[in-house]
Amino acid sequence: MLSQVDAQKVNESPYHVIYNHLYYLQDDSYDPSMSARSFPEVNALQNQKSGIKLKQILDGKGLYLDMDVIPKNPNYKDSISGLSKFILDAKEPLIYVEKVNGKWSYSKNTIKAIPALFNETFPFGQNVEVYFSSPFWKSKFIGLKAWQWLCLFVLLIIFVAVFYIVKSISSLLLKLFTKSSRLKKFIADQHNVAKSERIFGLWIAAVVVKYVLPTLQLPPRISSILTKGIEILAVIFFVLLILKIVAVIFDYFGKLADRTENTMDDQLLPVIRKIVSGIIWIIGIVFVLSNLNVNITALLAGLSIGGLALALAAQDTVKNFFGSVMIFLDKPFQIGDWIHFDDVDGVVEEVGIRSTRIRTFSNSLVYVPNAHLADATIDNLGLRKFRRYKTELGITYDTQPEIINLFVEGIKEIINAHPTTRKDYYEVSLNSFGASSLNILLYVFFEADDWSKELRGRHEVMYAIIKLANDIGVRFAFPTQTLHIEEFPEKKSTTPDQDAVSEVVNTKNESLKGIKDYFDKKKSENTNESGKPLGGE
Repeated sequence: MLSQVDAQKVNESPYHVIYNHLYYLQDDSYDPSMSARSFPEVNALQNQKSGIKLKQILDGKGLYLDMDVIPKNPNYKDSISGLSKFILDAKEPLIYVEKVNGKWSYSKNTIKAIPALFNETFPFGQNVEVYFSSPFWKSKFIGLKAWQWLCLFVLLIIFVAVFYIVKSISSLLLKLFTKSSRLKKFIADQHNVAKSERIFGLWIAAVVVKYVLPTLQLPPRISSILTKGIEILAVIFFVLLILKIVAVIFDYFGKLADRTENTMDDQLLPVIRKIVSGIIWIIGIVFVLSNLNVNITALLAGLSIGGLALALAAQDTVKNFFGSVMIFLDKPFQIGDWIHFDDVDGVVEEVGIRSTRIRTFSNSLVYVPNAHLADATIDNLGLRKFRRYKTELGITYDTQPEIINLFVEGIKEIINAHPTTRKDYYEVSLNSFGASSLNILLYVFFEADDWSKELRGRHEVMYAIIKLANDIGVRFAFPTQTLHIEEFPEKKSTTPDQDAVSEVVNTKNESLKGIKDYFDKKKSENTNESGKPLGGE
């Protein structure tokens, strides 16, 4: 039960000033002249009006004061400014008491700000009660008058009505603006747009209710609970609205990323989206805590110290995060590229915030920390425009020189006829004398962006070479030992039969014609196929 304040102690401390002001404006102890003692001695009548309006402002804004936390120390000083003043609520810095000439009272700045604060708090006025003059409407039920219960119900109807009106108008305006094809492309996900319209309606409805609520002149505690609840709902609706707008924007960027050949942006967008969403939620939580009168400055200071300790304890995680940032910025590889570094050889599947996932050619998954990957020497085999194929073809020693030349020239024509070989740089030459074969060097490049196409090109060229060798009578050698017995005194002539050579030439030409037809057929088949990146060794 509240008790009155001794007249000599009214201006003794911030507690006594505020207590005296509020005590004499309660229903059971209403005396504006006594309440005016908490204001500077300037104009008694003006002080009474100021005291009544200030009480209504505090109740309308839901600023419920806990008297136990108000300082009773006559020498109290504000910890931030160092001045002898006490701010009633951090949200309203203009409402405060101060010590002047050894006496505490409401400040002159507070008195000057009361008219503006009153109009801000009651934009729709506060004369609703005059329309409910009968005793029935003034009867109380669970702490509220009957007319206040009725107004709360009407306020709920207003909330629903504003929601549907705003939602309908925003939907209509959006349809008018999206008539152009450019805006239709921008709004990629209609589901997110529809949710944005609903959330926008809820946010506007909550804001309207927040401004209308003070008109009901609810008791301080109930007004404080409802006001804070509506403010928190408004913050949540606003955060959800921003998140939906961000989702629409990132959906549009995703459409643009799908058109580019670079696959790294496809992986980067979801990461950026998560980071942006997290930042928005953090800001929203800070605003909610501020509405709950949590000391944000002290909280942020504590989080800074805790964040420093966490950063020191999780240095590897921080390094991996910045490693992922460097990978996204430098773009040493893309999703689907075949890369090789250290002992890892495989195809990049995903680049995360902490690690990169690589599918090896044994079909296992390797998770590599991004910090290590950012410092490693990476051989990006997936960026090769041409893929080299080098081998030696061993033919038997008894192959006639003219046939060797025909075979070499035939291989060159095969390379020139193949659709995916590099035509400006290749080598086909008799290269060395082996232990059991004459070795022809085959050095060629294939234009292939994945291992599957490279193998297909190798297969077609090797098949054509084998067919050519079979048609013109070239035999491939394998390790053997042959015993030759020299016949004396005469020697057999090694001069080839010109008719036989001519026949081989004709056979070679016919064989190459068939090979070219084969390549044309394969080229037509490959045009209709969709190559999928595969692993390789």
